Amino acid sequence: MKTKRVTAMAGVLSALALLSGCGSSATQTGSGGSSTAFQLHWAWSPSTAGFAVAEEENLYQKDGLNISVTPGKGSGTTVQLVSTGKADMGIADSVAITQAVQKGAPLLVVATINQATNTAMQVLNSSGIKKVEDLKGKSVAVPAEGAYSFLLPIFLQSGGLTEDDIKIVTMPFESMAPSLIAGRVDAIVGGQDSHVALAAQDARFTDFAFGDHGVNSVAHSIFTTKSFAEKNPSVVKKVVADSLQGWSEARSHPDQALADIKKLEPNTVDDNARTELSVLLPLLCAGDAQYIGLADSARWKSTMALLERAKLVTNAPDPTTFVSYDYLPPRSALTSCR
Repeated sequence: MKTKRVTAMAGVLSALALLSGCGSSATQTGSGGSSTAFQLHWAWSPSTAGFAVAEEENLYQKDGLNISVTPGKGSGTTVQLVSTGKADMGIADSVAITQAVQKGAPLLVVATINQATNTAMQVLNSSGIKKVEDLKGKSVAVPAEGAYSFLLPIFLQSGGLTEDDIKIVTMPFESMAPSLIAGRVDAIVGGQDSHVALAAQDARFTDFAFGDHGVNSVAHSIFTTKSFAEKNPSVVKKVVADSLQGWSEARSHPDQALADIKKLEPNTVDDNARTELSVLLPLLCAGDAQYIGLADSARWKSTMALLERAKLVTNAPDPTTFVSYDYLPPRSALTSCR
């Protein structure tokens, strides 16, 4: 049984509905100037750990920036806010950014945080599933919304399978971990959230990271509009440099990152956050990245090809038209992944 792609795609596209133009931003940032609006893709959590470090350790302020960092509600919303000029800069997944660019939004990626997708398939160790090929004939739970179902066929191809070889069960995201533990399904497609949910129940399980099985796309990146970057190059460079420093420090000192997250979100559960950080921080240097913040051109080209294969975009734009690492610090100042 195959997933209902029309419904899922409608959900993805409606969430990413954009005005093709870009509202003008009056922000001229600097010490004493009006605030630069930076829009996160999610709440204060391990997903935004590097920005929490930059915020709480005053990295932005020490650099003379007057910046307002706002928690978000998903990459699609962040892309819409930046595209329409309601935010100056932000972070979002490459899928949302690329879909907006394809629709005419004049966006510019200036740094890459997650070098690979956090999407993963999880199975219990007792299932006997040791490799992708072992999924044949098994039941796989997939969330009702999001890009998961579009990436699943590419993941399966790495093991010589198609969707016809498995039994797809669509269910709410929050039901997946309990269903796996109860044995109602053999595998689930999720990410760090489902990993955390399973770990919290002391489940013995294995992650099959999509990034290790054919889904070789770059993921969350810092972006802005071309006009904002042209008018405020020094601001963009400072925001990028300070954010990357925050992520580098989070990678080196995850306990400090957790403390900074908790200052911004006091309800953070320590054990869950530590588990989530252990999943997310390695993505900073995934995909054979040489430096935190920089994805090479070949990775972006393969990402465009993958999004076309997954039918998340059609006629993917040339990444050289919307990706520029000219706003990064010099290589000597970037954190090496080696």
